Amino acid sequence: QLMTVSVEIINQLNDNYSYLISSKENNSSIIIDPSEADKILDILKKKKLILDYIFITHHHSDHTSGVIDLVKTYPEVKVFSPSKIGSISVDIISGGNNIATNLNEFEIIYAPGHTLDHIVLCDHKNNLLFVGDVLFRLGCGRVFEGTLEQMQNSLHELSNLPDRMLVYCGHEYTLNNLKFLEHIFKKNKILESVKNDIISDLDSKKRSIPFYLGDEKKCNPFLNQKCEMALELRDKNNYSDFEFFRYLREEKDSF
Repeated sequence: QLMTVSVEIINQLNDNYSYLISSKENNSSIIIDPSEADKILDILKKKKLILDYIFITHHHSDHTSGVIDLVKTYPEVKVFSPSKIGSISVDIISGGNNIATNLNEFEIIYAPGHTLDHIVLCDHKNNLLFVGDVLFRLGCGRVFEGTLEQMQNSLHELSNLPDRMLVYCGHEYTLNNLKFLEHIFKKNKILESVKNDIISDLDSKKRSIPFYLGDEKKCNPFLNQKCEMALELRDKNNYSDFEFFRYLREEKDSF
């Protein structure tokens, strides 16, 4: 019996996203990557939900700074994180773990690069993918702690997941990512049609997420170095997948 869950997107800080997973079938809830507790507590109260679980994708404070206050209000909450958070008691999660909650089940995928502890939460039954700062619409995370090889490898792992996965990422970076790709791939037809979709999402919903992994495989050269949009530039320079990824990431870092 599959429970239908819904995901509510909660704006945090300047451009961060936190996620609330809940279901009409019980009053349990999950929060992912909270940075501002107040907003989240208001929503939980309004919806009469109990916070049973917090999941963290990586240790950066803009994904964890709300945890302490949430734990104060919900002392029974279980916190799952790939690394410690202050003195809070956490269940450490790592790649290959499967965590069953009252609402769903997450497969934990290890995805280092942005940080060395970074994980991705994959709910196969509901086709939900919470990627933190690994993958963005038209982009990927900066490589702070890991290597470019690790980052490309993590993205490659994600690109092997089914197209129907709905991707929820950690920030609203899409317009900047679009501008970068327009700068690299001049007057690109595929990019122009993607741009129209993005502008319409931002106009109607004020955000460009979530997005389907399958769509992203077609137009995000960080995720798929063989995507059609990128072939001409790639072939002209005779890049391998990794050389192309490295070229793009280094260009983006100085963009």
